[in-house]
Order: sequence, then C-alpha cells, then structure tokens
Amino acid sequence: MMDIHSNVNSIQANMDAREQIITEAAKLFFIHGVKKIKMDTIARRLKISKRTIYENFRNKDSLIRETIDQNQREQMKINTQIIDESKNIIEAVLVLLKTGSEILSQINPAYYADLRRLYPSIWKEKIQEGKAHSFRLITDLLKKGKQQGVYMQDINEEIIALILIEQLFMISDPSIFPPKKYKISEIYENIIISMTRGVATRYGIELLENYRYPD
Repeated sequence: MMDIHSNVNSIQANMDAREQIITEAAKLFFIHGVKKIKMDTIARRLKISKRTIYENFRNKDSLIRETIDQNQREQMKINTQIIDESKNIIEAVLVLLKTGSEILSQINPAYYADLRRLYPSIWKEKIQEGKAHSFRLITDLLKKGKQQGVYMQDINEEIIALILIEQLFMISDPSIFPPKKYKISEIYENIIISMTRGVATRYGIELLENYRYPD
C-alpha cells in the first residue's frame, strides 16, 4: 500500500528544493549577470548536486524563465500592498519609486545585457509580459489618481501608460543610457517624477512636493 505521508513529504521537499534553486539563481544572476553563473555555481552555493538542479529544470533557459517569473510575481504582490496601504496615489507612486530604485540599484547592468544578447527569445517574451503587467498597474494608478483629484481629468490613462512603459523599458538599453555614465536608479527616478509632475493637478503637485520635501 502507498505511504501517503511519505509521498506528500517527498513532493513538499521537491517543491522546497525548486524554490530554493530559483531564489538562489535569481540572486546570483542579478549580482553577476547571467553569463557568468553556471549550473555548477548554483549547485555549489546551495550545496546540492547539479543533478538535483536538472531534475527540477530542463536547462538553464528554463531556470532563467522561472527566476524572472518569480521576480514578477513577488513585485506584483509588493506593488499591490503598497497601493493598498498608501493614503493616496501620490504617496503610493513615491513608495513604488523608492522600492523600485532600491531593487534596480542592486542589479548588475550585465544582467540585462546578457539577457538581451544571449537569450533574445526569453528577453522578448518577458519584456512583453512585463509591459502587460505594467500597463495594468499604471492605468489603474492613473484612474485612481483621477478619482482622488491628484491627476488631471483630461488625460488619457492608456496613452500615458504606454508612453511611460516605453520610457521605463529604455532604462536597460545601454545604447541610450550607458551604465558607466548613468545609474539605473537615477534614470528611473527622473522618469517617474517628471511624468508624475506632467499629469498632476495643482493639488497633486502640492502633495508631491510635501512628500518629497517635508518641513
């Protein structure tokens, strides 16, 4: 007769190992770039065999996709929590800005360069997914901002969202923003603040200035 408890424990252990591999791989990719990190590197860091990694992931491409998916899911949860807990949309935008800047400052520009050059299909696929997530988030923020009187009523939130998304995704393009000349977090902040000012009402700008430069 099948040992149900043993089977459940085995499945749980496998799930835990899978999550640990994804989490550790993501950290290493962000710090060193994707090219430098081999499956052996991840195995040594986790003190597991390379075979264990390949039992959970078909190849490195599969692992890279999983790390990006996990990061997107976690970021969506964080974004939702920030919006729900903020007093108004201006405050939410500034907290999102701070959180995003902190995350971007910890990512090696080589990470984006490696994905773009060595894994173009994954890059294109995940860029499109990221843009879709961002579009929903930004249009929702703009609609709520209109309701709160912090954004102008005559703006088209879909157009503004599309413009902002294209600007944000240019951040990782070294031909536009060379990493040696510009910090990603600084570019990100300038884009968000200038766009927020551009669509804000007087009340919204007042809130923005009060939050950024409190007495």
